[in-house]
Amino acid sequence: MRAPALLGLCLWSCAAAATAHALSAGDVVPRVQERFDATKDLTASVDQELVVASAGKTLHATGTVAFKRPGKMRWQLANGDTQVIVADGATLWFYQPEEKQVLKAPFRAAFRSSTPVSFLTGVGRLSEDFDVQLDGEGDGVIYLALRPRKAEGELGRLRLTVDAKSYDIVGAEVADPLGNITRLRFSDLRRNTGLDDAQFKFDVPPGVDVIEAPIGN
Repeated sequence: MRAPALLGLCLWSCAAAATAHALSAGDVVPRVQERFDATKDLTASVDQELVVASAGKTLHATGTVAFKRPGKMRWQLANGDTQVIVADGATLWFYQPEEKQVLKAPFRAAFRSSTPVSFLTGVGRLSEDFDVQLDGEGDGVIYLALRPRKAEGELGRLRLTVDAKSYDIVGAEVADPLGNITRLRFSDLRRNTGLDDAQFKFDVPPGVDVIEAPIGN
């Protein structure tokens, strides 16, 4: 067999194999959901990149995050200033120590089922709350594009990065209608370590102003 014919046969065979094993959202979503259903709590290091369209600049922060189902989370990020976000399942607290103020809001109003964080906290479910499409794959990860089924207003673009072997969520991207983009990358994930509920409780420090900010009804 001549070399060009052999090469052509190889390319045809490789293409056929790729087609036979091509992933679809229908393959990936149940595995991601199954993996998360088996995760009662998790901790991770987090790297956050915020692109502020109106200012033409990018803000970078690093820190840690902890989730416990259902509805509990704690983020601690720093980029010069410190930000602490705590949710106990009923109330969301957004604390800025340097500003000596904390924003208080009802958790379920702030994080409805149509946001990626809702899935991570156990409030939402991918197949029920989103129309999901495969948005590419490579370097050991799979990308999922999410469109909320019951969005109130325009939320922009939602995208999850999933580890192709474990089906853990290792990243998320949210682009709002104004062009601002928030990218999150998770590493050093630890699952089911038995996190204490105490770390999801927020006690207002002395001298800190509490701003009530109900969102919706």
